Amino acid sequence: MATQITLQHAETDAELAACFGLVQQLRPHLRSAQELVERTATQRAQGYRLLVVWNAGRPVAAAGYRRMDNLIYGPFVYVDDLVTDAGERGRGYGEQLLEAVAEIARAQGCAQLVLDTGLANALAQRFYFRAGLLSRGLHFCMELQ
Repeated sequence: MATQITLQHAETDAELAACFGLVQQLRPHLRSAQELVERTATQRAQGYRLLVVWNAGRPVAAAGYRRMDNLIYGPFVYVDDLVTDAGERGRGYGEQLLEAVAEIARAQGCAQLVLDTGLANALAQRFYFRAGLLSRGLHFCMELQ
């Protein structure tokens, strides 16, 4: 039987909730599908969308992104989240998602796709370099609470 792979945005609460186990692999602090739905609703007000690779109706990879604009890049797309299910890695889903988000960014008049990854996450860094992304700086954070 042929595998049914589709790329589609998670638009409904039910579709987002179905992505909870997948997204939690990247964001283990999320406690429930309901929390994912609620937090995504807040982010949607800022333009956030979750593009999902569905395999026979099951989410196997996802990219959360939003269009932004700043003085550094002008209009750009920021990738907040990029995750492939641990059991599905190596099948090209991450590359498909990055290519799809880059095409969405181009269609929206953006000249840059930007994302962050942890300094210790060597596997992700290698993946991003292979995908054509370049390291251009460091991301700094300050805990406020």
